[in-house]
Parts: sequence; C-alpha cells; structure tokens
Amino acid sequence: MVPAQPHQSVLEELDGSTFGPDEFTDDDYADDDVVSLLEENARLRKLVVRLSEIVLRNVANER
Repeated sequence: MVPAQPHQSVLEELDGSTFGPDEFTDDDYADDDVVSLLEENARLRKLVVRLSEIVLRNVANER
C-alpha cells in the first residue's frame, strides 16, 4: 500500500529547493529568454511535485 504522504526526507528533497536554475552556465545560455524558460521549468516541476502529493493523498483516502 502507498503511504498517504511521502516520507519527510522525500518532501525535503522535493520541496523545490533542489530545483534551482539548471546547470547552464555557458555563455551560450545567457540569453534572457533562456533564463526565463529555466525559471519557469523549475516552477512547473515544483507544481508537479505538489500535484503528485495531492493525488497520492486522495487515492490513499479513497481506500
């Protein structure tokens, strides 16, 4: 059975703090559009983690 909420260490790992700017430090990626896309990518990944937690909780509550 899947736990209703992920273990605390998993939550700490996935709280978004690890989703900083990707390791694009080349001068080729210094364009503002690319930086904006990387920031949006990080925000979207954080939202996916939150949504996954909500889905897991709802599935566990139904059982």
